[in-house]
Amino acid sequence: MHSMLTTSSEYRAWVAAGGVAEPVQATPVDLAAYAADARWRRETGGIVVGGIPIATDDRSKLLISGARIHAEVDPAWSTVWTAADGVRHPVSAAQVIAISAAVLAHVDAAFRLYDEVVAAIDAGTITTPAEIDAAFAAV
Repeated sequence: MHSMLTTSSEYRAWVAAGGVAEPVQATPVDLAAYAADARWRRETGGIVVGGIPIATDDRSKLLISGARIHAEVDPAWSTVWTAADGVRHPVSAAQVIAISAAVLAHVDAAFRLYDEVVAAIDAGTITTPAEIDAAFAAV
């Protein structure tokens, strides 16, 4: 009978009157897509380098790459970098290169972990989103 109920209040009244609710079927999760999203969240979640919180979203990575190119051309160059928390930090060319290297290592680690997680999904050793979350949280 409940398939004919059209509002949530009608449904609640039906259940309260002794109707039996049908079990809700869980929607299957695309674990590979979930892992890809976890990788992206990890990659773009930011890092701290030398006490400076560094944003790692796509725009920030482009700015960091450009700053690194300039720092490599002119080792005497310096700038003021606005960190992920909004605080401005004077940074030298060497610091910009270190930040860029750390960001690259962070992104690489996110992709390497994603590759391991997908392999575990394919092997059947990771079977739930919670296990994917745990894998990305463990690093």
